[in-house]
Amino acid sequence: MPQSVGFIGLGIMGQPMALNLVKAGFQVSVYNRTRDKAAPLEQAGARVASSSADAARGADFVMSITSDSAASEQIVLGKDGVIETIKPGAIMMDSATISPVVSRKLACHVAGKQASFLDAPVTGSKHGAEKGELTFMIGGDREAFERALPVLRVLGKKHIFCGAHGAGLCAKLAQNVIQSTMVEIFAEGFVLAAKAGVKPETMFEIVQSSMARAALTDFKAPFIFKGDFTPYFPLKWMHKDVTLAMEAAFAQGVPMPAAAAVKEVYAAARAQGKGDLDYAAVITFLEGLAGIEVRSSGS
Repeated sequence: MPQSVGFIGLGIMGQPMALNLVKAGFQVSVYNRTRDKAAPLEQAGARVASSSADAARGADFVMSITSDSAASEQIVLGKDGVIETIKPGAIMMDSATISPVVSRKLACHVAGKQASFLDAPVTGSKHGAEKGELTFMIGGDREAFERALPVLRVLGKKHIFCGAHGAGLCAKLAQNVIQSTMVEIFAEGFVLAAKAGVKPETMFEIVQSSMARAALTDFKAPFIFKGDFTPYFPLKWMHKDVTLAMEAAFAQGVPMPAAAAVKEVYAAARAQGKGDLDYAAVITFLEGLAGIEVRSSGS
């Protein structure tokens, strides 16, 4: 009999992840507050649950990916939450990027039900979720991690065990600090060059021929040059993640002066109403201040 998965949260990442589990032959029950997002899963053969508790009932694995710490707490501990129905021996994996402190709290509550909890944040964006090529950063009990691998292997190409509860999230926050800073400083450099009259295509050729080249900006640049900020990862969530990273840094006495400045740039872009755009739209805040746009001649 196929193993069962309760999947909660069918947003940009969750919907393709759940669909891949259905295609792989798992018995999948899905729940999302906005029910119409479950329609493609129902058509593919998933059962649509009435609540988080309903999705988790009897499941061998429970997986969630939502927006923030408050949403994760509500899913697990709130009314009709996972904690009401998760069975002994089940494994819950939370792939949301949330506070490590909150995640450890949830792990304690789940352990009280004789079940296991893993923080399992991901990187790879929407296209990685669709292709089953995400990278997972895992915190929790190693034995639970190894038992969860049949599910994780359907969803991702790499599954990196980082340590105790919260370690996966700390790794993800560190990674997103690096990623957000790379895009922001790329934006600064290209706005400077454009203001001086250097075409984006020319500047891009220079960067790609130098040690400044990076896979991330190779991917983002064509979208920036077209002014296409369709969200692969929304700017509001990147701002949230950098904020969480700063909170973790403060708690551990880690100085992060560059990240502090980058956080404020993303905050300013978000305040301008760009939160639902891809986080590469941070460049538009800088463009507005400089009075120049970084766009290719063919866009």
